[in-house]
Amino acid sequence: MRIALLKQVKDLGINRHIFAFKSLLREKGAEVEEFDLSEGELQEVVNRLLAFSPTFALDINGSCILFGEREGERLFLPDAFGFVHVSLFTEEPLFHFPTLLDLRQVNNFLPVVTDLKYAESLKFLGHERGTFYITPFLDPAQMPQPSEDKDIELVFLGPVVDPDIVARQVVGNLKEDFVAYFFEVAEFLFRNPEVHLLHAGDYILSMFNQSFQEEFTKWKQENPQGYYRLLNDISFYATAKKRWYILSFLEGISLKIVGLFEGVLKQGHEHVNVQSWEEALQVLGRSYMTLMSFPHAVPTGIGFVPLEVAYMESAPLIDLRATLPGFFSVGSEVIDYLPLDRADIEEKLLYYLENLEQAREIGRKARERVLQNFGPRDRAEFFYGVLQNIFSQAQQNATG
Repeated sequence: MRIALLKQVKDLGINRHIFAFKSLLREKGAEVEEFDLSEGELQEVVNRLLAFSPTFALDINGSCILFGEREGERLFLPDAFGFVHVSLFTEEPLFHFPTLLDLRQVNNFLPVVTDLKYAESLKFLGHERGTFYITPFLDPAQMPQPSEDKDIELVFLGPVVDPDIVARQVVGNLKEDFVAYFFEVAEFLFRNPEVHLLHAGDYILSMFNQSFQEEFTKWKQENPQGYYRLLNDISFYATAKKRWYILSFLEGISLKIVGLFEGVLKQGHEHVNVQSWEEALQVLGRSYMTLMSFPHAVPTGIGFVPLEVAYMESAPLIDLRATLPGFFSVGSEVIDYLPLDRADIEEKLLYYLENLEQAREIGRKARERVLQNFGPRDRAEFFYGVLQNIFSQAQQNATG
């Protein structure tokens, strides 16, 4: 079995963990080669890829989809050359709707998701066939070590953007009649953080009068890409609203915001301007605690970022959701808070700020859990098993 790992950016960020599969799949007996589509002429890289004659190609978030042309017809390269293209979605598939819409009619495309709800998004975008799920993981070999000396009490992890900035940008490009829908769906998501975006959109639409529903449905059918962009804008705005809400009542508490920040800093808050995710991890490794607010683009799972926070031995403070105890032991490996409960958030923050050694112990246990349960080996073995089954079935069909 030959597997081609495809990428086209130098800094993969959290997606770098996926490339731990390279050595692990080789251990299982696969022939694995890496192809960077951003190096040199694209046609030369594609020629090398085809000469390698992969059984499977793997990219991240549909970032390396390849099409060719034959007699004026656009062809999906895996269909034309008889290999399967696997895309592992570490992000909400709706973010990548232009690519996924192009793939609705192809055959040799297999999506793998890292959040169970992503399967609903894929189905919504026209991908009805089976989808495989892999729990997020990280590769310790690609992580810096946490600092032994903690000198930062509390980090708030971004990106953080004043929601008014997001709203102005969206409303300026949105049909006036649909502005109310944008705000109503976002507010519903804010109040119900475990509801999936697609369900929220349908529910709120049903609350409008019949004439609006007909107008909106007609626009959605005639301009699907505009509709998908609107859904993503709602997701971004609702996430910005969640994070800004928390910061708004933490004024006066000393914390460092790591990541993108747009807006006016509150008293006691400091924006740490990092140039890379590597720098951000170094800051996390110096902190006792990291306060996070799940983005709406991670509907049910844990996501990769909290795993990295835990690995850096910074106690994760995460908004409670029903699935959280399936990933970490709440109270001993992670500090949970009710996302809209100001008193709960303030009480827990103040308690652990006064008891930093307890926070440090939670950070230690969180790191141990990541090392025990969230390494790449089990995921690589599962992934190899999926590919092996597909390969074996294809061989049986060919000989049958």
